[in-house]
Amino acid sequence: MRLSLPVVMRWLCLSAALFSLGLFSGCAHYQLGTEGKLSFHTLYIAPVENKAGLPQAVAVVSTQLREAFIHDGRVTVVDSPADADATLTVSLSNYGRDVTSARPDDTGLARKFNLNLAAVCTLRDNRGGTVLFDRRIVNVEQQIFTTANLQQTDSNQLQAEYQALPLLASSLAQKVAHAALDVW
Repeated sequence: MRLSLPVVMRWLCLSAALFSLGLFSGCAHYQLGTEGKLSFHTLYIAPVENKAGLPQAVAVVSTQLREAFIHDGRVTVVDSPADADATLTVSLSNYGRDVTSARPDDTGLARKFNLNLAAVCTLRDNRGGTVLFDRRIVNVEQQIFTTANLQQTDSNQLQAEYQALPLLASSLAQKVAHAALDVW
């Protein structure tokens, strides 16, 4: 018994339709992100406090923090604590550098450093006065490389650290945003 071409085509179309229906029905309820709901919708970010002795870091870190929360989009950043459901305070607590590589002919001249920046963060719910997290420590690290050319005797370490500050601030801001916005 031979099946005619139109019958075979109908069976193929029906099979393809059923396969597609089964395949895409699993994706019908897919949702990006988590289903966890934040307890606040507006956030005030207090001016960053600098106890780390890192010059000019307050403006850079404050800007990066605001940008990280605005870019995430789960909360609205407001300009005053009276308008906010929650307040985030960040204090830069420690800044340091560790030598990771030195010149082979002079071990006193370092060429590679790990910069470390630590901050202490507190998130408070303004409506109920509850503390969502208190003095949570957030650490970030950035490597810098310094090289002296033939005309210089120094290694441009200060310039390399200055250029690495926005990268440290951006990494810190991302970690703080995740700490505050990821549902625990």
